[in-house]
Amino acid sequence: MRLRASTFLPSTVVIELTYECNHNCIFCSCPWYADRGKFPVLEELTTSQWKETIKELADLGITSFAFTGGEALLKKGCLDLLEYTASLWVDKIETIEGELVTNTVHPDVYLLSNGILVDNKVMDILEKLNISLSLSLPGLNTFEEHTGFDNASLVLARFKEARRRGIPTTVNSTVTAKNIHELRNTLSSALLAGAGQVLINRFLPGGRGLSWADELSLTAPQVRSMLLEADDVLTRANRSGNLGTEIPLCLLNDISLETLQAGTRCSAAKGFFVIGPSGFIRVCNHSEVRLNHITDWKNLKHNSYWKTFTMKKYLPSECNSCNQFINCDGGCREAAHVTGGSVDSVDPVLLNEKLPYSLLPGTK
Repeated sequence: MRLRASTFLPSTVVIELTYECNHNCIFCSCPWYADRGKFPVLEELTTSQWKETIKELADLGITSFAFTGGEALLKKGCLDLLEYTASLWVDKIETIEGELVTNTVHPDVYLLSNGILVDNKVMDILEKLNISLSLSLPGLNTFEEHTGFDNASLVLARFKEARRRGIPTTVNSTVTAKNIHELRNTLSSALLAGAGQVLINRFLPGGRGLSWADELSLTAPQVRSMLLEADDVLTRANRSGNLGTEIPLCLLNDISLETLQAGTRCSAAKGFFVIGPSGFIRVCNHSEVRLNHITDWKNLKHNSYWKTFTMKKYLPSECNSCNQFINCDGGCREAAHVTGGSVDSVDPVLLNEKLPYSLLPGTK
């Protein structure tokens, strides 16, 4: 009989397998790509070390594993890890007819990729093991400008093949000031090609994107326009979709979204957490702050930065007078940290003026 271990860790883990990538996305928030070079690039975990880690996490009750990078498929042993993870058993607690029920099932496994290396061999594994595939599509005509490669048609072809095989898919589109004008066409093309659902993300300064923040950052009106445009596409297509990163609740005032789910609460360290290529934990993929090594996960609950998120000790003072703060975390706390210098800074989209990144507090 399997007994579910008790853990304070969230049920979803994002596993960044490698620092390497075969795209040069100007919006990329991976902290190791920042020009300022403060994020250490250490030796990556081996396949066997990842297997030990994944097995321990599954035994602890982690039920969802999302593999990314960099580009996950550049990591030697990536396919082996996907197969290994999908073969494990986890105890998943669900609410059924008002009662908590624990079922022993295989974990949910996700592969996040830019699509270049998603060949027939990869598709065979995804199809066989019912692994979900998320592909990045940051625009159509602006795809090359954002990534350095003219691969939009390749991504759409991958969606068509995945649909033919019955592989669950998501189109992941980062929205910037350079591609927002074609958001409707981008999402529509992906859905027509076979993408099952939509995940949109507003551009957040971080990583390589720090060098492009002035050109890519969205204003508050643009964020509202992005939400309405995506919601309309989803509603017309009868598909589901989510905003990947929380936004300030005040940006949703007077906006009615029929289909798109837009969150205002930060889920970092509560809904999910991240393990970087070298095995160090972070509260989310946007964070530049390395915490405990995964081999020392038990002491993570004593880490002051981790507790800042689990206990919600990061609300900006500017939000104290708001009567909606209980349902809002003031936007992305890590984007605020990167641009404002502290985790309780104001989300950059709420700044009164769109200042050059170099003039924002804490960036000098």
